[in-house]
Amino acid sequence: MMIPVTNLQQVEQLMDSTMIYAVIVSIVAIALAFLVANLFPWEGGNDRSYIKRRIAYIIIGVVAVLGFWLYNDLVVTDTIRNVGFQSMFKACNTKCLFINLGIYVVVGVALMFVFRRTKFGSILGKVKK
Repeated sequence: MMIPVTNLQQVEQLMDSTMIYAVIVSIVAIALAFLVANLFPWEGGNDRSYIKRRIAYIIIGVVAVLGFWLYNDLVVTDTIRNVGFQSMFKACNTKCLFINLGIYVVVGVALMFVFRRTKFGSILGKVKK
């Protein structure tokens, strides 16, 4: 059970910690996507395993981003007693949605370019030889 949020200082602390958790969730999701991408074997010949990795990357991203947003919207918001404070937190939750998504996509794609010849890098498509 979460502690009820009743004053401005508690709301500000909650919003700060929520933004930090958004960054942490996106980094964990990238690590999970990296791990899952390495679990799919190369198929050899007409290799289309990169499509499976891409689908897994998208699913992990959607689950992480929407799961974090929904948890905050449905569970955390209910602990805030003041409607005005709830509105402030919902605005923060929307920012966290974009922070989470932005970090997941930007850092993920950057890592794919850095590790271009690995299984994780193959998510971008086949490497031309």
